[in-house]
Amino acid sequence: MSGPAPRRPGPRLLGLAVVGLVLAAVALWGASRGTWLTATWDVPLRGRVVTTVVGADAEPVLVPWALLALAAIGGLFATSGWGRRAVGVVVGVAGLWALLRAVSGLAAPAPSQLPAPARQAGRALGVQVTVAWPLLAALGGVLLLGVGVLVAARGSVMPRLGARYDAPGGRPSTRPADDERSLWEALDAGEDPTASPARDEPRGAGGPGPYGPPPGRAPDRAEGGRG
Repeated sequence: MSGPAPRRPGPRLLGLAVVGLVLAAVALWGASRGTWLTATWDVPLRGRVVTTVVGADAEPVLVPWALLALAAIGGLFATSGWGRRAVGVVVGVAGLWALLRAVSGLAAPAPSQLPAPARQAGRALGVQVTVAWPLLAALGGVLLLGVGVLVAARGSVMPRLGARYDAPGGRPSTRPADDERSLWEALDAGEDPTASPARDEPRGAGGPGPYGPPPGRAPDRAEGGRG
């Protein structure tokens, strides 16, 4: 007795890729809203000035990366073959870029990395980084990179939305295989598979027909005659 057929990995991989893209979009958008940098300046006639910079200003591509992750979900469902691999490559490159930018901002924050509106006409005293938000952006980059590699490597086994409706008559049928098997079984049994099945014929002289006994014999009492 054979066990249940193994489940195909394609739908599971597609679901994993979609969840990864959604989480990456949420992480990147959340990182764009948080305060990344806090810079302290010594400005003449004003003294010490503190400037804060959110992620969208420190890394303006965070929001486009989040939108790219959401758009890639539609690309996964709408494409197949080389088109889907291209989607995976684009997503992977964006994820690597996001990861490198987030790590560089954590490793060596400097006043020169601040956007122009946040720079003051004075002497920079220091820049502090709120670690949580760049780490969240790095997490989004890792998710994008992982999904990109997964789609580029295994995108061919993932199903495409509406693939079963592309060719209405293209659904495979098992009937020809069943007919061929029945022909071989009939040959093994010594029967002629090309002969048409015999129809029921009315019984002749060998027994009572549907309208009375065979000719030459009088009906008995059970058949309605006189005994």
